[in-house]
Amino acid sequence: MKKISRNDPCPCNSGRKYKHCCQQSEEARSAAQVAMRVANGHAQTPSSDPSIQAYLQTAIEYHQAGNLPQAEAIYRQILQAAPDHPGALHFLGLIARQVGKNEAAIELIGKALAFKPDYAEAHSNLGNALKDQGRLEEAIASYRKALSFKPGFTEVYANLGNALKDQGKLDEAIASYRKALMLKPDFAEIHCLLGNALNEQGKPGEAVTSYRNALTYKTDFAEAYCNLGNVLNTQGKLNEAIVSFGKALVLKPHFAEAHSNLGNALREQGKLDEAIASYRNALAHRPDYAEAYANLGNALREQGWLDEAITSYQRALKIRESPQIKNGFAQCIKNIYFTHEIPGIRFLVARAISEPWERPADLANPAISLVKLHPGIKECIARATRAWPSGLSQHELFGPPGAFAFASICDDVLLHRLLENTTVCDRELERFLTMARSSLLDKAIAEENYPVSEEKILAFYCALARQCFINEYIFAWSSEESGRARFLRERLAAALAAGSRVPVLWLVAVAAYFPLIALPSIEILLDQSWPDTVAALLVQQAREPLEELQYRAVIPRLTPIADGISRRVQKQYEENPYPRWVKLPPGARAISIDAYLSERFPFSQFQPMGLTDKNEARKNEPLEILVAGCGTGQHSIATAQRYQNAKVLAIDLSLTSLCYAKRKTREAGLENIEYAQADIMALGVVDRRFHIIESVGVLHHLADPMGGWRQLLSLLRPGGFMRLGFYSECARQNEAAAQNFITGHEYQPTPEDIRRCRQDLMSLENAGQFRQILSARDFYGMSECRDLLFHVKEHRYTLPQLKANLQELNLIFIGFSLEPGIINQYAARFPADRSQTDLDNWHVFETENPDTFTTMYQFWVQKRGQEP
Repeated sequence: MKKISRNDPCPCNSGRKYKHCCQQSEEARSAAQVAMRVANGHAQTPSSDPSIQAYLQTAIEYHQAGNLPQAEAIYRQILQAAPDHPGALHFLGLIARQVGKNEAAIELIGKALAFKPDYAEAHSNLGNALKDQGRLEEAIASYRKALSFKPGFTEVYANLGNALKDQGKLDEAIASYRKALMLKPDFAEIHCLLGNALNEQGKPGEAVTSYRNALTYKTDFAEAYCNLGNVLNTQGKLNEAIVSFGKALVLKPHFAEAHSNLGNALREQGKLDEAIASYRNALAHRPDYAEAYANLGNALREQGWLDEAITSYQRALKIRESPQIKNGFAQCIKNIYFTHEIPGIRFLVARAISEPWERPADLANPAISLVKLHPGIKECIARATRAWPSGLSQHELFGPPGAFAFASICDDVLLHRLLENTTVCDRELERFLTMARSSLLDKAIAEENYPVSEEKILAFYCALARQCFINEYIFAWSSEESGRARFLRERLAAALAAGSRVPVLWLVAVAAYFPLIALPSIEILLDQSWPDTVAALLVQQAREPLEELQYRAVIPRLTPIADGISRRVQKQYEENPYPRWVKLPPGARAISIDAYLSERFPFSQFQPMGLTDKNEARKNEPLEILVAGCGTGQHSIATAQRYQNAKVLAIDLSLTSLCYAKRKTREAGLENIEYAQADIMALGVVDRRFHIIESVGVLHHLADPMGGWRQLLSLLRPGGFMRLGFYSECARQNEAAAQNFITGHEYQPTPEDIRRCRQDLMSLENAGQFRQILSARDFYGMSECRDLLFHVKEHRYTLPQLKANLQELNLIFIGFSLEPGIINQYAARFPADRSQTDLDNWHVFETENPDTFTTMYQFWVQKRGQEP
């Protein structure tokens, strides 16, 4: 075993030399003397035996050599003689941390500090143990305490920076790293840490400089080459990134992260075979590398090897179910229409749609395709489709009780989760569910005391009723069926008024035709005991709507609503919350607006907002955001979670939608969103200014969209950003044809006419002509269909028109928000336009690819100028 030298690194992990650290501890020497005397059978006199230093050094040598049991034994012998010895307690705490016993480490190091409060190294290592446990505030306090005793403690500034970065306090983290580098400018590892923080802050250019500085001082620093490659990749400098990853791998051939990141760059270049090989190399060196399995899954999916892609994601999820991997799986499958079963996939999709891992609506198609593959459910759907528009009895639709088909419907968890969480956007499945609802009504009327002994049968019926509420009762019904449903609703209302027992099937059947909140005294049922599935139905249709009603009195009105079109639009959106949604996935970690835009538009020439670089007085200034036309809160919640230090004002014409949004915001536990009723055309009376204004799918419904745009622009600070969305004339041709059909048949925007119009569009004679409309998600919900096809006001645009508008308003175009596949297609078509901001080129591209902007022209712009 090598004897520890005065110039060796101290084993306490301070990063300092032993002679400048624990060798100087007077307590260590005296306690070691006591321990030596104990070992020799002499009296316990803490400072009387100079040979104790050699004894302590022996323990330290064992510790440094990795012989932790022997080191621990000697530290404990010291503590037997001197229980209050700080050095032995500290080193023993380090061993506890090294073997993963953080609680013990915290306790031991804490005892060391009780006996020696100015022990800087112990404060530092206590901070490390606390950080390991996620106790960041306490860790930061410990690091600051260490620095108060040793202001020149370089490594502690680095550790403090790491903890601050983990808290998302990037300004403070960067300041801490810079202080460390002032003390030790050639500390390559801290240059690398600084680069990580700068990159996360949205300053990729400065991050690259930091990584290159690290490599200047440590030319064989593989991790710095890897991090440099990552930033170059996000900047779109793929060839340079690949070179950097290659250098990392020359230095460290088994560097799994570098292999995986090289795969990402190759995948961006479209070199899928090489990317897949890189991911497999990463996994060869690190078989438990979940992110590499996920990346491999994405590449396999793009290669068209769906089964292999799903298998790869299953392996990733088995190793670690991180939010990123869950979301990656959801992104991998969201545009897939499965044509065959894949082992284990139904379970994962059911979880993804119900937890959720992505917006449930984005997972509806893969879920529907899997539901329709189930043999029993497939049989029921086929019966309904053959009989339509004629109805079927329960026996005809499901077969006899206990039959395979009926059991399949009741047992299928994926079907139930689909019905409970998002609109079912499939014509055949809708027809089956329409008939299933009718059979439920028959059963409820015929057998008022029907004991639903089978929990799974009740679960299916409740899920069906919840689906009907989500789609706002868009399923077709005949006048005869409508009469029977109204008859049952009256019986249920009478039972409530009389305080009589309510048969469970009455409640479920009525909920499948009408919202329960409309029944008088429905709150009586909320305090009664029900099966879990019925209780969840009551929460959806009674408790939550009751909460929304309470918010109507507290949401302020910022502006009058006097414009004629605005009042008509308001009336349309007051009928129901729009769009109705159930769940959102967890928000990703908040980042700066500069980082967000840099990541999405790496070559776009916009001026960073740089709020974090303002003077000290404005350092903690909130990022003021206006969401104009927030609807039911999906947009405002996502925005509030996306940006650091965000403070959101979300406005809408519809008080009904705002109340829904406020309830959902409370559900999400967010406190940085303020809701108010306002008309964009009247925002001139609002005395506030914003760093960001987002208004997607709103301005094109105004009487004067350009006037509304100017109103919003007047509230945007110089240098501020706008995110906007407008209908495309080219992409809305199918909707325009359907609107002409509606006008020709004189359908009105009432629930009855919308139901009737939908059935006409889905008929055999029209289905082919309107197949694009029938595949639209919005076609399958009442308010969504009204917005899609029956809106009171709609403007559509071309890219030359938008280009002229941007020039007139003197705005800088930053880029479109589009799927990566479209971005790559455009890059191949117009390689010279690296920033992808040439709207003339985009007009050509859209002409060649008319479906490019089916979800609107969604884009970012910047207001010229800069705040003082």
